[in-house]
Amino acid sequence: MSQDGTGGFLRPLARIPPTSPVIADPGRCASAAVSPSADLDHLRNVARDAYATGRAAEAAEAQAAVLARAKAAGTPAADDFLFAGLIHHAAGRGADAIEILRDGLRCYPDNASMHENLAVLLLATPDISGSIEACRSALALGSDSPNVHDCLCSAYRRAGRTDLAIEAGRQALECKDRRFGAARPLVAMPTGLPPAFNPGHPEQNVIAYTLWSNQPRYQVPLLENARIRPHLFPEWTIRVYHDNTVDRGYLGRLAALGVQLRSMVLPPGVPPHRGLLWRFEAIADPSVARFLIRDADSLLTVKERVAVDAWLLSEFHFHAMRDWYSHTDLLLAGMWGGVGGILPPLAALMSAYTPWRVENDHVDQDLLSVTVWPAIRRNVLIHDSIFQPCLGSVAFPPFGALPAGHHIGQNAFLHFSKSG
Repeated sequence: MSQDGTGGFLRPLARIPPTSPVIADPGRCASAAVSPSADLDHLRNVARDAYATGRAAEAAEAQAAVLARAKAAGTPAADDFLFAGLIHHAAGRGADAIEILRDGLRCYPDNASMHENLAVLLLATPDISGSIEACRSALALGSDSPNVHDCLCSAYRRAGRTDLAIEAGRQALECKDRRFGAARPLVAMPTGLPPAFNPGHPEQNVIAYTLWSNQPRYQVPLLENARIRPHLFPEWTIRVYHDNTVDRGYLGRLAALGVQLRSMVLPPGVPPHRGLLWRFEAIADPSVARFLIRDADSLLTVKERVAVDAWLLSEFHFHAMRDWYSHTDLLLAGMWGGVGGILPPLAALMSAYTPWRVENDHVDQDLLSVTVWPAIRRNVLIHDSIFQPCLGSVAFPPFGALPAGHHIGQNAFLHFSKSG
């Protein structure tokens, strides 16, 4: 599954530190400031615990109480506004989130994170100039957050300044590489060339997807991929990691088309977006020789087939693609692949993962940045149609070009909407 109709995503709000900062100028919010009470800190923890376990309504209620009580006491922290904005954003109440952050900026006009997150939220509105202005304010206040550069890339592109968008996208990628690439790799890369691709055992060459619920946006393109796979990727097998929320009849149709099915269970209290990680089970499966990780709502294309073939003939053990202005992550969760059995299993990656921002449906790409990128960054062929040359990326092979405005990883359900 993927995050939005462009194959990219609205960037999530910046990570909230575990401790709240001291109010730099409490006079902007109240005439006097007092130390937060133990009850207020407890309420903050209730809101965060509720959000982390997917109880959105409870989180919203608790955080609203935090802001109300903190304002009454003259002690609202910047994090109180940021987290309230995040909750409203996650619930689809963008206008409310924007108003909360603007309220926070009246207390904290010099808070770079507040400007950053306001910029992200404005990106989903017609106020693109406001988003750009907020990004610039964050940078002027010293921010080097990858979110700011990501946001600027998307905002400049929507404003028609593709030149500035490309520069901002490169800065985002380079910023993330500085932040994550220097970490100690979890595993050492193999020496020598990767093993030759074996087209005679398609069951060992896996295109992995995640699927839950019965949303047509994901089921329709995924079924189409199962139909076209024998023609476009005949040496590969599609594997779908799913839970019991998916209709049995639909799973039967996939199985009849040769799809491998893997039943998964999300533990109680774990937010649904963690299901995005199921497809990563393929990377350490001993039965998998080569893997491609893809999004269920994206159609396989000739362009990526040609790119994958170039990778299979290369000296690199891993492959990644970037094909749109929103593709400013080091590894796009639905646009990478590799040789099986090199990376640690998903459980080990999660054990080594320390989130750098509040977790949401971007967790799959954050996990890859923190745990996988440091290991493979010198052993990955990156095809990039927008930002290359950047971090060693190269242009796609000159074959299989897609129509203007289309790209690998996009929401393909748009193509099916008229026919139902």
